[in-house]
Amino acid sequence: MDKEKIFEMVIREMTENALSSRRENLEEGEQQLYMEVGCLSSQARDIVKELPEEKQKILIDYFEKTSMIADHECAYLYVQGAKDCVEMLKKLSAL
Repeated sequence: MDKEKIFEMVIREMTENALSSRRENLEEGEQQLYMEVGCLSSQARDIVKELPEEKQKILIDYFEKTSMIADHECAYLYVQGAKDCVEMLKKLSAL
């Protein structure tokens, strides 16, 4: 396994751990938001099932691809945040 793949695995693992920890400690308003999204997701799936198969595929592909893009952007921002932190620590002469 090359360094890039290992790096991606580590970032994914760290991101998943951070999100898991965050979800365990959500404030009440955030918990409500997650519950609402879960309910809306279920309703959206029911609506999609009512559409012709071709339109179902378009919507499912759209949601999957936008989710993948968001996931990739989140990973990018995570790495960029780490780089920014190191740069700031260097400027503060902490590194």
